[in-house]
Amino acid sequence: MNQTTLSLEGQPTQPKVESPTGFFLQTWQKGLLLVVILGILYLRIWRRKQAKTQICSHCGKKNPPHQSNCMKCAAPLMRVE
Repeated sequence: MNQTTLSLEGQPTQPKVESPTGFFLQTWQKGLLLVVILGILYLRIWRRKQAKTQICSHCGKKNPPHQSNCMKCAAPLMRVE
């Protein structure tokens, strides 16, 4: 029985894969980018939660922070900062 030995030297080398744009991100760069994006999203949510509800000085109804007029009596809401 004749055994043939396989060698990798006879195998053609695979071509190096290149990006069509020429831009590569390494694994640590992808992780860092993910952390930065999650941090920005967290800060946006945190800032939105910090916005206080506005209370109408005329009728006393609570209004969301983006309202400029009271939802109940339509009186203008004064911004106090």
